[in-house]
Amino acid sequence: MKTNLFKDYPTFSMGPTVTRRLLACEQGENGYTINYMSAKAGNGAPLHSHPHLQVVYILSGDGVFHVGDETMTIRTGDVVQIDSNVPHTFDSFAEDTVWLEFFTPVREDFLPGK
Repeated sequence: MKTNLFKDYPTFSMGPTVTRRLLACEQGENGYTINYMSAKAGNGAPLHSHPHLQVVYILSGDGVFHVGDETMTIRTGDVVQIDSNVPHTFDSFAEDTVWLEFFTPVREDFLPGK
């Protein structure tokens, strides 16, 4: 069992309003990354894509989210799956928002020491 391996790992800024904190990760064939994300009300992040499947679970708050050519407001309790290499972003946050994000395979660029 592994418990709170990253509890002392620092929080990283992902832009002027968004922060990321690594909760868990595993490398290898079944690799994954789980992050705790938070954002202050206001602007979101730039449109981006990556080769990982991503799942976002909104713990609290809401924001305007773009995935591919779709735009939606996602709120507390919503889950969004983003396929590999599909452009996506939170365009804006109506209120302070907290979410979990899950990636597979592991996000090598989010590992300690990267």
